[in-house]
Amino acid sequence: YKPSEKPLWSSFVWRDELINSLCESYVFLYWVAPLLGTPFATSFFQLMGSRFGHSVYLDTTEITEFDLAWVADHAVLNNGCTIQTHLFEDRIMKMSTLRIGRYATVGTSSVVLYDSVIGPGATLKSLSLLMKGETLPANTRWQGIPCTYIPGGGHG
Repeated sequence: YKPSEKPLWSSFVWRDELINSLCESYVFLYWVAPLLGTPFATSFFQLMGSRFGHSVYLDTTEITEFDLAWVADHAVLNNGCTIQTHLFEDRIMKMSTLRIGRYATVGTSSVVLYDSVIGPGATLKSLSLLMKGETLPANTRWQGIPCTYIPGGGHG
């Protein structure tokens, strides 16, 4: 995958949806889910083109457009968080990268949208949404839908 825009009714979108459906229904369920939370959890996504650093804690299978996800060393992607590298806007599928920095944390059931950056050591708390194109500065905490800054910085 590359950052791009594709019409909703294109064969690209249909093929992408087929791949996502097969992954969600079979591959994730039987091959990836048993590895979540282990040192081997990132293996499938790395084979598919995602870039994961060392010692990443991964407890989700919700990663779309594998090649567009960049996760640095020691990051934490908690249970059920969504790394969303595409959106449909005005019947156009828009895809781009997102980056999660070293020691950054994405909380349980949170969503990170494309063209966003979570800086090193930053935390997106559970049940939160990082909007597309936004950046969370290093060593800060954020929460909510859409996420807002929590004074005090750092982890906690």
